[in-house]
Amino acid sequence: MKKVIITGANGMLGTAIKKALSAQDVYAFSSNELDITCSQQLHKKIAAIQPHYIINCAAYTAVDLAETEQEKAYRINALAVQKMAQIADQYDATLIHFSTDYVFNGDAATPYTSNQETDPINIYGASKLAGEKAISQVNGKHYIFRISWLYAAHGKNFFNWVAGTDLEELNIVDSQTGSPTSALDVANFINHLLNNDPANYGVYHFTNQGEMTWYAFAKAINQKLDLGKNINAVAEFKTIAKRPAYSVMDCGETQRVFDYEITSVENGLDEVVRKSTS
Repeated sequence: MKKVIITGANGMLGTAIKKALSAQDVYAFSSNELDITCSQQLHKKIAAIQPHYIINCAAYTAVDLAETEQEKAYRINALAVQKMAQIADQYDATLIHFSTDYVFNGDAATPYTSNQETDPINIYGASKLAGEKAISQVNGKHYIFRISWLYAAHGKNFFNWVAGTDLEELNIVDSQTGSPTSALDVANFINHLLNNDPANYGVYHFTNQGEMTWYAFAKAINQKLDLGKNINAVAEFKTIAKRPAYSVMDCGETQRVFDYEITSVENGLDEVVRKSTS
């Protein structure tokens, strides 16, 4: 049994991971219970618990708002993460951190590998990349997993918006392609990692396998939940922050290093649909 701290434990990903790690000795803290931007709080918790793993699910994820809250985005996604990595290293804990497909500019035509050049086109992506670099510079035991288009049967996300909106007609952008990824699948993988840690630290990609546009994803949700909505494709949807047009990531290295077969986008969605209707 591993001793594990989870930060941001009441968020979409934190909730899923907390549930998946029920066999471990888990210390789960919501952002209200543990503010990762307060290094004194962080140090006190880590020193008292002496965990084997620290799983950081706390993050600033408001992509559009980040454009006007740059300082806050960097404080949470980079500065706090740097301090967390330093304290984790001090207590010989392995840090598991989550980043994003938004570290890429979206100009590619084939899936991005983990060692491909990064070039974020919005503040959110830049702040997450700064966090990656801060962790890598500490050079302790760490895993950074870039995930994308995260959703679940719980929490605020695209799946629940499509499923829950009263609107009968939805206009959904068809010019952004990525890999919708179930928080449940990320959580199950993290459980696998804790039980089979290869100690091969670094940056990896983890997304459900396959790709689709937001429009195609909305259509799939509509069909699988039998919502009966009219889903229309639109070329553009005006947002404050730019989004990468193509942010599919190659997860081959992750599957090889961790000896783990990642679920397809379709199967991931089927499981979330089952959870949401049971």
